Amino acid sequence: MIKYIFKNFDNFLELLRSKFLHLFSKDSKKQRDNFKPTPYDILEQEIQRQEINLEQKETLDGKLEVRKQILYLKLKLISLKSGNKYIKRAMMTITDGVDDSVYEALAYIERIPKNLDSKKRIETHLFKALLHEILEDFDAATHEYKEALKLDKSEESIRAYKEYVERTREFMSWHSKNKKRIGENSYNLHNILPLEKMPEVAKNLENIAKYYARSPKSRALAKSYFYEVLKIYKKLAQSSPQEYTCDYIHALLDGVEIFMLSPLLLQEAQDILVKSRDCIDMRVFLLERIKELKQKSFIQKSLEKEQALLSK
Repeated sequence: MIKYIFKNFDNFLELLRSKFLHLFSKDSKKQRDNFKPTPYDILEQEIQRQEINLEQKETLDGKLEVRKQILYLKLKLISLKSGNKYIKRAMMTITDGVDDSVYEALAYIERIPKNLDSKKRIETHLFKALLHEILEDFDAATHEYKEALKLDKSEESIRAYKEYVERTREFMSWHSKNKKRIGENSYNLHNILPLEKMPEVAKNLENIAKYYARSPKSRALAKSYFYEVLKIYKKLAQSSPQEYTCDYIHALLDGVEIFMLSPLLLQEAQDILVKSRDCIDMRVFLLERIKELKQKSFIQKSLEKEQALLSK
């Protein structure tokens, strides 16, 4: 190789000179001036910039925030590249950083026809995988990536799956390093959050709990999240009764109806309504809902058991 370079050194210098001249020529400058990046180029550049930003973040919260931004950008990239009208419509419901909108998009895209052509099905699986990844449902995300790979084993699909595996490994690594703090915070949010942040956290946590409650496999996890929701709303109702008493009562009733928590929560909700002068506008509706819930057979049986245990 070295002999070849020395032997053709003059040619090598001439090649360098011509490339150098071309780089600074008027034609080359004109081409650079006329170059306009496409929306696709801009998104890819922003993803690369955020990936560099991710490496520079030192705190867990900072890393998680940037990680989510990257995932939202990847959703936009799939939507922009795709001719799939269902993906584009789902993307229209998504607001960056708002998990509620991701649930809406997921609910919409679950209803699309199953007889799409192969390319659109692959895109749909990859889009759904990113939605699940944003919600940190990695089992569902892995399933969608593997479904995409069944249909397409191209380099692009394999690379997408490898990037997902690497992201997930990093995510788990961050969490394992902060396991103690995260474990404490997951079930003590009502003690560590400032009051002004509590309404937003309670709403997001409630949506996550309701999402997990749809599957028998994750119902226990859903209950653990919802217990924290109740604690947050209780604290909010104590600090601002006029504003949050109704929210707390609604949460108590959802706890019994959706999460099958103790039916004694119905009595607690009723006692609050009777004693409190707040939540007047909803009083009749809530009392009627409590009455209807008490008449449901599964709640009646559970209530009888609870009362029997209390009377012992």
